[in-house]
Amino acid sequence: MFKKLSVSVLMMVMVLLVTVTTAFGATDSDISSYEDSAGNVNIEGASVPNAEFAFAGSNITANSVFDTTTFFAGNAITLDGEYNGDVFAVANTVTVNGKINGNLYTGGNQVVINGEVTRDVFAGCSDLIIGKSANINRDVYLAAANVNIDGTVGRNLRAGAGNVSINGTINGFVETDVDQLTINDGAVITGTINNRSSNQAIVAPGATAPEVNWEKVSQEQAVEEDQGPTVGSILLSIITKLAFILVIWVLITFMTKDFNANTTVMAKKHILASLGIGAGFFFLSPLLLIVSFIIYAPFGFAMTCGIITLAILGMPVAAVVLSKLLIRFFDDKMKPLLSSFVSILIVAAAAIILGYIPVINFIVFLFLDVVGVGFICYNVLFTHKKLKDERNEVDDEILVIDKIIDMEEGTIVIEKTTETIKLDDTDITK
Repeated sequence: MFKKLSVSVLMMVMVLLVTVTTAFGATDSDISSYEDSAGNVNIEGASVPNAEFAFAGSNITANSVFDTTTFFAGNAITLDGEYNGDVFAVANTVTVNGKINGNLYTGGNQVVINGEVTRDVFAGCSDLIIGKSANINRDVYLAAANVNIDGTVGRNLRAGAGNVSINGTINGFVETDVDQLTINDGAVITGTINNRSSNQAIVAPGATAPEVNWEKVSQEQAVEEDQGPTVGSILLSIITKLAFILVIWVLITFMTKDFNANTTVMAKKHILASLGIGAGFFFLSPLLLIVSFIIYAPFGFAMTCGIITLAILGMPVAAVVLSKLLIRFFDDKMKPLLSSFVSILIVAAAAIILGYIPVINFIVFLFLDVVGVGFICYNVLFTHKKLKDERNEVDDEILVIDKIIDMEEGTIVIEKTTETIKLDDTDITK
C-alpha cells in the first residue's frame, strides 16, 4: 500500500509542478503589482480578480478572497483569507491559516495546516502538521517523513510515512504504512485502523479507537524489498521503456519529416558537434537555472521543466540518431522502413539492457542524454539553414547516384541484348 500511495503522491506533486508552471506561462505581468523590490509577494484586499490566479515570489502572504483555482510557488507561503477553488502550493514552507473551499495540493519541506479545507488534502513533504484548529472535511492522502495530526479529518486518512502521531479526530478509517504509528491520549478514530509496519502501533489508554489491525513487516520481508525489483517488474520496465522509445521513433519518422531528415544528416556528419553541444548544455544547466530564478521566478520554473523534459527525451532521441548509423548495414537486405525499425529495436534493446548493469548504466544514460539533448539543440539552432542545405546536398547526391545506377543498368541491358543477338546470329549461321 505504501508503494502505491508514494507513487500516487509523487504523481500528484509532478502534476502540481507542471500545472503551476503552465499557469505561470499563461499569466501576464500584472501579478508583479503585488511584488516588492525584494521579490516578496503580499496580497491583500477585499478580493483578487479571477485573471490573477498564479503567484510566485520569495515569501508569499495571501490574505484576500480568491474566486478561482489559485497557484502559488516560492520559498515560504502563508495562505490566509478564503479560496473558492482548488489551491496548488509548492514551497519550502507552506502554512494554511485560511479557508479553502476545494482541494489542497501541496508539496514542500514543511506543510502546516491550521485552517479549513472543505474537500481533500494531497501532501508530499518532509514534515506535515495538522494543527488543533485545522478542519479537513474529507480525506487526507500523504507521503511524508513525520506527521502530526492534532486537528480534525472529516473522513479517511491514508498515509505512507516514517512516523505518524495522531492526537486529534479521524472520522473515518486509517490506513498507514509507516515505521511507527502512535495514537495519543485524547485522539478519536471512528473507523477501522489498518497499519502495515515492522513495529506495533502505540495506543494510549486515553485514546478512543478500535483495535489496530497490524500487518507486521518482518525482517525477511524488509530484506526482500531491499534486494530490488522482481523479474516481473523488470520485464514491465523494459517493455515500458521500449514502448516509449518506439513512440518517439514513430513521431520522428512519420510525423516530423524535416526532423527525421535532419536526424539522418546529423547521424552521418554532426555526431561530434551534437556531443559537444549536449555536454555544454548539461554543464551550463545549473548556471542557467540560477540565473533564470534570479531574473524571474516563473521563468526559473519554466527553465527547470524544460531541462527535465530534454533529459527525458534525450535517451529515445539518441536511440533514433544512433539507429541511423546502424541502418546502413541493413539497406541492401531490407526495405528502408523495415531496416529503420530493426535498427531502432537493436539500439533500444542494447541501451535498456546496459541500463541494468551497475556503473555502466550511468555512463550509458549520460552518453545517450548528451547525444539526444545535443541533437535537439543542434537541430533547433541550425535547422533553418545549415541542415536544410546539407539535406539538399544529400538529395542531390542520391539523384546523381540513382542516375549512375540507371546508366549502369542500361549498359548492362545493352550488353546482354548484344550477346543475345550474337548468339542468334551464330545459330542462324549453323
